[in-house]
Amino acid sequence: MTNRALLAAVLLLVLMPVAVGLGGTILPALSSEPWRELFATPGLARAITLTLFTGIASAVISLGLAHLLLAVYSARLARERLRAAMLPLLATPHLALAIGVALLLAPSGWLLRALSPWLTGFTQPPDWATIQDPWGLSLVLGLVLKETPFLVLALGSALTQVPSERLMLQARTLGYRPFKSWCVAVAPLLQRQIRLPFAAVVAFGLGNVDVAIALGPSNPPTLAILLWQWFTDPDLSRRALAAAGAVMLTGLTALALWALQALAARVRRLWLRHATSGHRHDSTVAATLFANSIGALLLATGLLALIALVLRSLARAWRFPEFLPRSIDMNSWSNALATLTPALGGSVGLALLTAFVAVLVSLWAAETLRPLPQWRTRLAALLFVPLIVPQFGFLYGLQVALSALRIEGTWTAMLLTHLLFVLPYVFAFVVAAHTALDARLPIVARSLGASPTATFAKVTLPLLARTSLQALALGFAVSLALLLPSLFAGAGRFITFATEAAATMTSGSLRSAAVYGSAQALLPLLGFAAAALAGALVFRRRAGVPA
Repeated sequence: MTNRALLAAVLLLVLMPVAVGLGGTILPALSSEPWRELFATPGLARAITLTLFTGIASAVISLGLAHLLLAVYSARLARERLRAAMLPLLATPHLALAIGVALLLAPSGWLLRALSPWLTGFTQPPDWATIQDPWGLSLVLGLVLKETPFLVLALGSALTQVPSERLMLQARTLGYRPFKSWCVAVAPLLQRQIRLPFAAVVAFGLGNVDVAIALGPSNPPTLAILLWQWFTDPDLSRRALAAAGAVMLTGLTALALWALQALAARVRRLWLRHATSGHRHDSTVAATLFANSIGALLLATGLLALIALVLRSLARAWRFPEFLPRSIDMNSWSNALATLTPALGGSVGLALLTAFVAVLVSLWAAETLRPLPQWRTRLAALLFVPLIVPQFGFLYGLQVALSALRIEGTWTAMLLTHLLFVLPYVFAFVVAAHTALDARLPIVARSLGASPTATFAKVTLPLLARTSLQALALGFAVSLALLLPSLFAGAGRFITFATEAAATMTSGSLRSAAVYGSAQALLPLLGFAAAALAGALVFRRRAGVPA
């Protein structure tokens, strides 16, 4: 009963802020005046179209690529290599990667510099809309770079709940080649397991500000950027308009999820027809070639974007079409030191605290719900609610509630708000590893007289040590990347790398934005590297190998 009460408290802490936030956002929008002003906004229809296109297209493309990559790299060793290769893209915050992609693909970007003037003949940047294009294609690319690694991780975690090896063996004995065996026997079950992560990807694509700031269209922008401009407008009368827009974005997200669910049912029927057709043609070679090409392209684009980000932050003079800057210095870093120092303390301290609390809660919940797998699944689904509801839909109302409680802009407000977004990722990661453990080990420990607490501390926890460290790094990276939660809960009084990078990007200072983006990108990579090193040391110690 105590454990159930504590689980209920966890759910209350997650669901109540969302419910209160939704109520606080809907109330200002109940009047007809903000809706009249909203529908009179120039370019609103175009902004809605761009929002739906970029959000849905990026999510569908990312899902297809993730399935393709996992189908080709289905072997355990190959899957681990794929996961390691995707780690830099997964660890890099959205805004930092988007700034790097903008510096790579812009008309004066690093990619065109590599081809000029010897191939293109350009001595001046061309007037091309390679970023912030009116169709939102660069925004789709930026979202795919971030969403594909996440869905690869989600599919990999779902494999612990699917008997993939047995299903593959059965399909192979029926004469199917490896690629189709995976597609018809394993992929549909995996897709069923990642419905919530995919819904979170769709919701983020429709309501993201991080990537749209750097890569999204500007005239008109996406609906999320319009909302961000209205919510941050010094004129408080715009808040009712922003609240109406947030309600509209929430409705559009629900509509998109419903439409995708209906489309998925249609695709499922076609896929079933293909799976039962009996055709055993071999497409493994073509799929492998395509997957290798796409994977290499995604990885190369992400790594080049990070290199361009660092170079731009250090470049003193870098005129087009020079491939490398003439000189580098630390002046930009020195000039930003006044805000880098408090941002470092705020971002790192908050991210570590949030990730640590999320890991503790996840370990405790996974162990408590070991004999209740259905409740564990329900808990995971409810924890994903803050990720499926658009952030604009409840963060404004939550800010009003935090202000009424007089904790707005405090560490408490920031921690509670960040936990809403960090806990779902960490819990899903920890539970997947916890489920994969041999269930007989705790039974043996209990039969030898060990208490439940001793069994967890001496048997389960050591087996989950490396997973816990990786989950800590994941939570650290997610917290560092949060922009809107930091803006609303911090109320402008809490400085993070995400808020400073967004402010400098919108001000037009690319070099300053590159400084904050580089710092924001470096920290998660260091976190994952530290987790890998610590995990290796733990493994060596348990194996009895001298360190």
